[in-house]
Amino acid sequence: MNARSLREQTLPRFALRRDEAAASLSVSASTFDTWVAEGKMPPGHKIGALVLWDTQEIRDHWLALRDAPLMSNPLDGRVL
Repeated sequence: MNARSLREQTLPRFALRRDEAAASLSVSASTFDTWVAEGKMPPGHKIGALVLWDTQEIRDHWLALRDAPLMSNPLDGRVL
């Protein structure tokens, strides 16, 4: 059994690498990076040469995004 499949089977996971954090939200790594830069997702924690994202922080930020009121578009209802 290779290390990746062993890692995938290990639960619970408390920290994720960037690609795994993105995958946990079903978005691309570049979208995840954008969300981190915009403050929609938490920054990672650098430990030595490794950057990891706390799964609970990702979940908390996701719940805040999910529950945020929708932004209204000022052009809604106008004929252009």
